[in-house]
Amino acid sequence: MKRTVTTLGILLTLVVALAAPAIATGPVPGTYHSIDLGGTVQLGRLTQSWAGLVSNGAGDVFNMRSWDGSVLGAQWYFQCGFQGGAASVQDNRVGGTGDVIRTNTFIGGNFFLDGTGPWSDGTKDLFGILGVTRIIVTERWVTGVLQESRMNIDTDGLFNGSHCTLTFVISNGLGEGNTNSGSLPADYPDFLDPNCQAGRFYGAWGSMSQITMRIDCPVSGRKSTWGSLKSTYR
Repeated sequence: MKRTVTTLGILLTLVVALAAPAIATGPVPGTYHSIDLGGTVQLGRLTQSWAGLVSNGAGDVFNMRSWDGSVLGAQWYFQCGFQGGAASVQDNRVGGTGDVIRTNTFIGGNFFLDGTGPWSDGTKDLFGILGVTRIIVTERWVTGVLQESRMNIDTDGLFNGSHCTLTFVISNGLGEGNTNSGSLPADYPDFLDPNCQAGRFYGAWGSMSQITMRIDCPVSGRKSTWGSLKSTYR
């Protein structure tokens, strides 16, 4: 009788354990928008460092960080991607008027998401590695004078210790200046070198808005669609 009761107790314990809701750990799947789109993702600032006084894109390194009005990178950052070759350039100007499109392609780097955001279970910060990052800059020229510089940015990555993937898309970036015309302002990310250290002196900077971030955590038998967001928002 005692053995029967003990066995029954073990079975009841297993049933309760199986019936209990699973506690979420790691990244929380979903789509998250920046505050200007009604979400919680903070807007950002970025720099793109140059290997020398001028740059055709080869050797550039990016540094993108959230900005809450007083602190850089408290909520998120994407950094240290390296561009091995020159940016591709499509010059559509006629008589000095028109658009110039520069496509920068970076490989590698890493990212961070604050653990208090809705994308986490609230117990830990999230980190990961980046795959490919594209920064597409569209310059508008009138009679040989640059009027404005706009950016579209997309990147993808994989969370550490997880099969979850990240897609981060910025639909409205604004180029604000470069070291050919001034000094890097305060409260902007550092110019990073290829070792991810603040060791460079030349580059460009800007701000970022209209951000969409998506996290996918594929399960067995279901194919991930994490790359579809980039196609939608490009």
